[in-house]
Amino acid sequence: MNKSHIRTPIALAAGAALVISIAGCSADESGTTADPEAPTVMIQVPSLDNSYWADVIKGAEAAAEELGLNSDVQVYGDSIDTQLSQIQQAGSKGIDMAMVFAQDQASSPTLIQAATAEGIFVTNVFSNQPWSTPSEPEYDDHYAGYFLPDNVQDSYNMATSVLEQIDGEGEVLHITGTPGNTTSEERQLGVDQALEEFPDVELVGRESGGESRVGTQPVIEDLLTAHPDIKAVICHNDDSAIAVINALRERGMDDVKVGGIDAIEEFLDDMSAGGNAAATVAIHGSWFGGYNVARLYDAFEGEEYSAAETMMFQDSLTIDTADASDEYQSVVYDADPLPWDWTAMSRALSGDDWDTQIPLQPIDPDDYWGRIDAPAPDGYELPESLATDLADGAVDSVLSTYLEHATANPLGSVIELTRAGQSSLGQK
Repeated sequence: MNKSHIRTPIALAAGAALVISIAGCSADESGTTADPEAPTVMIQVPSLDNSYWADVIKGAEAAAEELGLNSDVQVYGDSIDTQLSQIQQAGSKGIDMAMVFAQDQASSPTLIQAATAEGIFVTNVFSNQPWSTPSEPEYDDHYAGYFLPDNVQDSYNMATSVLEQIDGEGEVLHITGTPGNTTSEERQLGVDQALEEFPDVELVGRESGGESRVGTQPVIEDLLTAHPDIKAVICHNDDSAIAVINALRERGMDDVKVGGIDAIEEFLDDMSAGGNAAATVAIHGSWFGGYNVARLYDAFEGEEYSAAETMMFQDSLTIDTADASDEYQSVVYDADPLPWDWTAMSRALSGDDWDTQIPLQPIDPDDYWGRIDAPAPDGYELPESLATDLADGAVDSVLSTYLEHATANPLGSVIELTRAGQSSLGQK
């Protein structure tokens, strides 16, 4: 059911201009005039050198436009100080909502508290300090959600596919992400779990590529020189994987399999062409950006979500065949407009007919932080609302509800073409 005709007073500000503020350039300096009557959502990303963030921005801007919001893109250049400064200045710029990516775990509470002090509703993605939940009283209900893929499961699925494609034997390399980042730690854990299941595979090198092709290039050049007989390279993300593929091409190493995460177009193109690209995890950057904007919109509008709904994994998909690669590009990247219904994602606009399209799953903090060996601090107790939800079985019950409300998922034709034939949450 398409609900794009539904509007609240805020959403009637259709056509509100998009305010783009890149690398410190202010809204006024950009030359774009915003609708003064419309709320503004800030989309904060660490870099424009990573293709996934470009997809996140694309979806977030599309959702903002559909929901009648102004959008303000801020790039903080991997600097924790710059990121915090942008949040602290957001209130004076008229920012009402913000989607942020905490550069490291430790900085997330400070960022959220700064947003709360400015009266800004905020979602955080991919990296969060252990045992800092959106339900903490000090956030005054302004921390609308912490969202990410299940990085352990996703990297395990991807690495397993790559290792199966080299017949479970040989030397492999692993390019990791940013040290100290939640996502990097979790993805490494998933790779390690996969390696344990293949005793004839030997990990001969592991180095950080900084999550970008620029950072990965010198690293992979040195590793390939030291280990010329490798069978596969497993990467933290697709941008690092592209640097690996380029290095392999230059050396004529056409049979080496490469795995990544993000399902960016360049990686999928190589897979479709029968190149080194062997497997990647589609975490739907455009959907992810747009869903965060929709959740922020709901928070701004006063829509209530349970405590268990404020920390959630999104479903994802391991693409590991040329046919699945072609189909994903057709369904997602070649679609104009994007294949997601932003209005349907908002409960404030869609009521009981809300549809996330991609399922989400509540996170149990004990399981989530326990698996990376981050026990709760002495004396810490979960906020009462979250503890009550979990005790009442919310992980299962909320998951069931979200599966029921993911009815318009356009990716069914892609899923059936993968080696597994199902998504991370078992969707077919």
